[in-house]
Amino acid sequence: METDLKVIQTEIKIQKAFIKLVSLNGFDKLSVKDLVTEAQINRGTFYLHYLDKYDLIEKYENEVLLQIEDIFEKYPKASSTDIKNNKYNNAFFQLFKYLYSQKELAVVLMKSPDSVIIRKAKLLILRIVHGGTMFKDKVPTDFANEILSQGIIDFILYWLSQAHVKSPKDAYNIFLNSRALSPELLTQD
Repeated sequence: METDLKVIQTEIKIQKAFIKLVSLNGFDKLSVKDLVTEAQINRGTFYLHYLDKYDLIEKYENEVLLQIEDIFEKYPKASSTDIKNNKYNNAFFQLFKYLYSQKELAVVLMKSPDSVIIRKAKLLILRIVHGGTMFKDKVPTDFANEILSQGIIDFILYWLSQAHVKSPKDAYNIFLNSRALSPELLTQD
């Protein structure tokens, strides 16, 4: 039991150091030496957990994506009437809660050019919400897919990057409202 606690504490130290250093200098400038110094662990301890910094970022990406997949397996998708009925027991609201709890890691991964989380997240989003394109004659499927997936990612990144991050409930309500409005209506005063 004590060993499990030590492993968890070490993982927390490594993650905090990773977030801080990548936020300050970027992933490309991250070294294992700087990471272990910031985490206040020895180099050997780092290598007990990860092969190198690339293994570390890949594990963080996979962990976030697996949690998101798990959310969408456990909860029903949000319906258009959810916001009217104040229903929050759905996958999208749970997604917002999860991302809020992991906001620093999510932002660092999404902003890092070395991370593939956005590419993987787009595929995941399309797998989760895609039901086909009804208006193929007006918007080709590949364009519709990009608009949908990039729009969700941009919304989440903007939300989590604010100086004062709105609560998951507030962000979720804004997200649902934005889905029901045309671009013209979104920009009206």
